[in-house]
Amino acid sequence: MDKKSIIALVLISVIILTLPYYQELIGGKKPAVKPTENRADSVRIENKKVKKEPEPQVAAKKAVITKEAQAVSGEARAKQKNPAQTNLLETIRGDSTENLITIENDEILVEISNRGGGSLKKYILKKYSKYDTTLVSMIDPQIKNNLHLSFQDTEGDYVNTDRILFHTEASKRHVYLKENESYKIRYYVDINGSRLEKTFIFFGDHYHFDVVVDFKNPTKILLNNKYQFGWKNGLPSTESYVADDYNYNQAYVYMGDELENYSVSKEGNKEPETLSGRADWIAVRTKYFLASISNINADVSDGVFISGRGEKREGYVARMYDLDYNIRFTNPATGDTLRVYLGPLDHKILKAYHNHQDELIMNNGWYERMFRFMSIPIIPILEFLYKIIPNYGIVIILFSILVKIVVFPLTKKSYVSMREMQKINPLMAELKEKYKGDPQRLNKETMKLYKEHGVNPMGGCLPSLIQMPLLIALFIVFRSTIQLRGAVFIPGWITDLSRADTLFTLPFSLPMYGNEFNLLPILMAITMIFQSKMTMQDPKQKAMVYLMPLFMLVLFNRFPSGLNLYYTMFNILTIIQQTFINKNSEPPAKPALAEATVKKQKRKRR
Repeated sequence: MDKKSIIALVLISVIILTLPYYQELIGGKKPAVKPTENRADSVRIENKKVKKEPEPQVAAKKAVITKEAQAVSGEARAKQKNPAQTNLLETIRGDSTENLITIENDEILVEISNRGGGSLKKYILKKYSKYDTTLVSMIDPQIKNNLHLSFQDTEGDYVNTDRILFHTEASKRHVYLKENESYKIRYYVDINGSRLEKTFIFFGDHYHFDVVVDFKNPTKILLNNKYQFGWKNGLPSTESYVADDYNYNQAYVYMGDELENYSVSKEGNKEPETLSGRADWIAVRTKYFLASISNINADVSDGVFISGRGEKREGYVARMYDLDYNIRFTNPATGDTLRVYLGPLDHKILKAYHNHQDELIMNNGWYERMFRFMSIPIIPILEFLYKIIPNYGIVIILFSILVKIVVFPLTKKSYVSMREMQKINPLMAELKEKYKGDPQRLNKETMKLYKEHGVNPMGGCLPSLIQMPLLIALFIVFRSTIQLRGAVFIPGWITDLSRADTLFTLPFSLPMYGNEFNLLPILMAITMIFQSKMTMQDPKQKAMVYLMPLFMLVLFNRFPSGLNLYYTMFNILTIIQQTFINKNSEPPAKPALAEATVKKQKRKRR
């Protein structure tokens, strides 16, 4: 494979790896949810546009999107219809004070309020820290993200229960749950001759909890026996590189054995969408964490409603998502059970639920989905090596050695083929000079030359193409796996393999590079230069030896140190391997014929 082929392969790789960022910059992402028809389960996705007489549940949610405060009470609409009419919310007599209960196990610390019948004041993941050493909190008062329950009453008015102070009979104010233990908290409020109950069940060994929603005499307050239950305002960012964290931020719905996604790519409101059919779960994610609500026994007759909006911040767009089940209440004996998961995007944890939530891992964009079949098996290998050597930095070094051993036969074949091509280059030059006016004869003689010397012109290119999917899969794994988050390699330098190895911050920002001085990307670029010099055949391409590493330096500067550590080690091992192959290979033939041809051309010019 000649230098041009190598450059082409590198450029193809760069395009594949950087395309998501290019799309993000120009706001050119494809619509996240595609309309699908003729499915076996009759799942249908519709874009709901504003109509003069919108459907009840759509109108309610549009009120939330535009002005939450106005939608919460519904008083303005009620008084416009009949000034003497008393709004349903005014008849609700809940508790007079807000009460908080703390639930704790080895994984989480939750503070839950009777406001809204179980709104979450805190949801702290005890085993995960942020870049500022504080523990990760899934609830952020600034974005006001939380659980949400609403419905339309029999008069057609929208009722949001998020502000109602429910009653509770819980006697404890702090509960620590051990493994296999559980604890129930029942919230209730009487509404217009009916009662709404929400029972929360927490467990001692899980990140999730269950919510049982029950209506007594539902026909007295629910229009068509329908209500909405879901999650509002997405998730807060937990990473120092906020723009990269939000790049993974999307909403998802799993229904009809298919995963549908909904993504906001730019500032402003995105048109809401309604997905018809029974949904197994709804979710919103960031790079490393997930909030999902699974449908355990609720009869979701009207599907799911999703809306999103982007808020412009300095250097990035913060994305907010609202997801609601549209539920027809048909379980008066047991209530509707929904399971809420707030925790890490860890493949082992999510796979244990057996509901395909683990498919969200390595699933950010088409290229991750394409190479997911290769990315996922890598994680258990890293975890196995970590059990032997409890340092993920050393694990990455050891893994890069193992990868090099595995691909060595292909790499050797590629280099040997390149050397063979170098040997016949003088003869190729002579043929080109001899038959420069006869392309057909030149092609025939060239193929004859290949056959006589047993050379395959694609022999240097194909092995590299075969390795390309593996390199892309490794790029995906080392860039986004939660196992590397917070993992220390070298104290004082690489303290988190999921973040850049910043030594210091510049007092100014350079175009494209930024203001962070990271050492590993520089080492990676230097090793690329040495590697390129060893394989360069055409002196005219000398500039590419430096331009490509410089480009990669800029691109990878803010990428996770684990990713840069792997590629640096891979380059070093490639240099060692190339040196070994060169020492054990015959040198290419001296270009005597080519030199004679050059001398002949010089004499003609004179």
